[in-house]
Amino acid sequence: MLKILSGNQMREVDKKAIEELKIPGILLMENAGRAVYDQVIEIIDTIEDESASVLVICGKGNNGGDGFVAARHLIENDIQTTAVSLFRKDNLSGSALINHDILENFTEIVYLDEIDLEKLKQMISASTIIVDAILGTGLNTEVKGNIKDIINSINEYAEGFIVSVDVPSGVNADTGEILGTAIVADYTVTFHALKHGLISYPGAEHAGEVIIVPIGIPETLTDGKDYNTYLITEHYVHISLPMRIEDSHKGTFGKVFNVAGSIGMTGAAYMSSLSSLKVGAGYSILATSQSVVPIISSMAPEIVCIPLEETEEKAISQKALEKALDKSKDADVFLIGPGIGTEESTVEFVSQFIQQLTDRGETLIVDADALNCLAIKEDVFLPINSIITPHSKELSRLMKVPVEKILKDRIKFARDAAQKFNTIVVLKGAKTVIAEPNGNIYINQTGNSGLATAGSGDVLAGMIAGFVAQGLDLKDAAIVGVYLHGLTADIAVEELTEYSLTASELLNYIPAALKEIIDIK
Repeated sequence: MLKILSGNQMREVDKKAIEELKIPGILLMENAGRAVYDQVIEIIDTIEDESASVLVICGKGNNGGDGFVAARHLIENDIQTTAVSLFRKDNLSGSALINHDILENFTEIVYLDEIDLEKLKQMISASTIIVDAILGTGLNTEVKGNIKDIINSINEYAEGFIVSVDVPSGVNADTGEILGTAIVADYTVTFHALKHGLISYPGAEHAGEVIIVPIGIPETLTDGKDYNTYLITEHYVHISLPMRIEDSHKGTFGKVFNVAGSIGMTGAAYMSSLSSLKVGAGYSILATSQSVVPIISSMAPEIVCIPLEETEEKAISQKALEKALDKSKDADVFLIGPGIGTEESTVEFVSQFIQQLTDRGETLIVDADALNCLAIKEDVFLPINSIITPHSKELSRLMKVPVEKILKDRIKFARDAAQKFNTIVVLKGAKTVIAEPNGNIYINQTGNSGLATAGSGDVLAGMIAGFVAQGLDLKDAAIVGVYLHGLTADIAVEELTEYSLTASELLNYIPAALKEIIDIK
């Protein structure tokens, strides 16, 4: 998997490289600027435009210094290039100042105070490629004044490609938050490692295609427990898939005991039960309110149904507890929550069922309405060997934190929840975040807006349960389930589009996603 760093972590790594390993900072800047140059040349070669013009707009920090280096290499290689410095040299320092002075020997640098904004807009409009070297990973306050006007002008008037250096100017490298305004890049050339803000929304929408380039910093500097955020890769999912044994039977691949459904929410029970079979579980046992059983049996005869006593509203009753516990003694994993509702009697059932399973040392996945039941009950403790799968609103209820706050820093709150509840957290959404109690974070890169539809979370919960049943540990079951769920949607929308994808149709594309991962060489 690929490591992901925060802006602060990247600055710490830079500092260690320079101070402890004695790698000159100016060498790191040279390598960074050269990588930006390489990306610009690749664009020019792709569009086959020998007369391409490049406008490099430089701020005053190291980001600007990278821009000065890129401009020099472009000029040295006869690319029509204009370098604009937003600050005079007395505002520059360190390696950025040195590279500014070197660039002066190759070209006349244009300073912002020499031209007005209208002139800069004309230059932006006339350029084939704009290099955004204005603001870097250190930005943590709102962009204002001239810089804000310049960023907005680039976004509005650029007719060519925009290449951002390290992060698009205006994006918080730690959270992906837009600090007032931000460049909308076609490409972002980022150094040494991926940054949080490039894959967290809304920053991810501003980054375009992200190219990670080495600049001479050893990978060993990011070893250790403090560097514990990762991007899930297809290779990791490939090597993590459970083995299929030739000499096997249905018991070999595990039993999922799914407590799900109520009248009006039969689809949740159906999809969460069937998806566990679709990823390879041997048994899918559905314990549901008795009125739901004939509906499910007619839809999917391969699902084993256990009727439970129900309330007047035909949801699972507290009175069903003893039967549910008795019928589940040989299950390998429990899934509880899809479509069960939050009636008072159901809330009592959920809290007591989870407590009994905890006492038995069972493995548990808590999803959907079961999470809402826990938020109501508050005094229920999850077993150590469990996964919860909230979306941001459900996590808001559990953590007693405004959902807007969670959306601004999903990584932080997923990690906080994992440590608070001592469980693995799958925080669903664009770029789903998986958090372990030890602080490790795994971020998914598959999926699309087609998943923003009722029932897709039920499919995911069943997939994760299916992988646990087959013997994957909880972390890998969550990782593999989340990645494949997103990949399934990516394959499905090629035919159905993101507008038309439904959760029940998603089930039909799970085999194609599995095959794609299995076939990786």
